[in-house]
Amino acid sequence: MRLPALLFLLALAAPAAAQQQAACPYAAWKSGFKGDARAQATCLLRPVKLYARLGASAPLPGFLDSHVGRRTDIAPATVRAWLAQQGIAEADAGGAVDAPLSRATGRLAAPAARYFVIHDTSYPNFLLEPIPAHINEAGWEFNDFKVRHPAPGGGPKGHVYVNRLGDSVQVRDFGTPGYASKLEKDKPSLTGLFLHVELVQPRNSVPGGGKGNDGLAPEPGFTPAQYDRLALLYVAASVRKGTWLIPAFHAVLDTGYANGHDDPQNFSLSAWSQALEHLHGTLAGRTP
Repeated sequence: MRLPALLFLLALAAPAAAQQQAACPYAAWKSGFKGDARAQATCLLRPVKLYARLGASAPLPGFLDSHVGRRTDIAPATVRAWLAQQGIAEADAGGAVDAPLSRATGRLAAPAARYFVIHDTSYPNFLLEPIPAHINEAGWEFNDFKVRHPAPGGGPKGHVYVNRLGDSVQVRDFGTPGYASKLEKDKPSLTGLFLHVELVQPRNSVPGGGKGNDGLAPEPGFTPAQYDRLALLYVAASVRKGTWLIPAFHAVLDTGYANGHDDPQNFSLSAWSQALEHLHGTLAGRTP
């Protein structure tokens, strides 16, 4: 089977090793992490550094601090009308904006999705060659969903992918459970609590850091258009939930697992929060 180049990004993860430590304390396996929504987000958004080292927790930026865990104030019909005006298909925003989100292990009685997980693809890896100067332009093939490459075993696992132009493509509806972290692979009962969004970001190898490593990301890590589309996906998913979801970084979820991931690298929470503030202001001023 052949898949778009942007989906030639996540091969099957190796079996998760037993967890040695966790960045954030767990509650029951089917409910997620301890603390209220703001406390969880503060821990789960610890900055991700080289080799998946985590920085210290910092206060959430404005929009996230005032909204995470609270009831949404935007109607699905408002989001639907805005998407239509912008020419964006609901499928590219994770699915129908009035449909329920996934549930843990797919059972109706299980808790609904609570977490919005931010990844970067860490692909393609240019090794020790310079990353091309045109990665933020339409001419770069990995910004073109129509370009096809052979996909290695397993293929993509995220729900939605966002290229550097801010375009998105759905692989799995936000209503469909699917794991994309070692935590979920190790604890299958958590699958369905997490929605996964992959941001296209190429990498370089760290010189002397091991053959083929992909430790170095560009700076800045992401484009304004990617933050804008990520804001839309978060808003759409949260409106479907009825409360603002708890955002998380992939690397934080994978802390303590052998060969855990190191993404997203060079992510600006402040830039994303500003994009959320702008989009929320636009939508909140509209009537359904």
